[in-house]
Amino acid sequence: MSVIKSLTITAVAVAALVSTSPVLASKPETFANGRSWYGVPSSTEVATQMVDVKSTRAINVNCGDTVTFRSGDKSFSWRFDVANHRAVDLRKIAPTGFAVEKLMVYVSPSVYERN
Repeated sequence: MSVIKSLTITAVAVAALVSTSPVLASKPETFANGRSWYGVPSSTEVATQMVDVKSTRAINVNCGDTVTFRSGDKSFSWRFDVANHRAVDLRKIAPTGFAVEKLMVYVSPSVYERN
């Protein structure tokens, strides 16, 4: 195979990869059934913790915990059912208009989960 033909094939492959990367980056972080990888919105009444997002940069929770997050006069609650107990950047689950800078939620297995 000539060098020019090889470079052309490489250039086309790179162009195809670059053109699809915005599509891959915007892929929602959900399971096939549409549920979030990180859990579900919940009600304030069942929250076990209240967190002021302006006063912390990280929190620890157990899988299954519900937390209410506050930022000024706005708040929302979330039940953490996280696949593989990975850390969650709060910006990924916060509702539109909820002002939050980077706040990591570290999710540990629940005492009710099997090892």
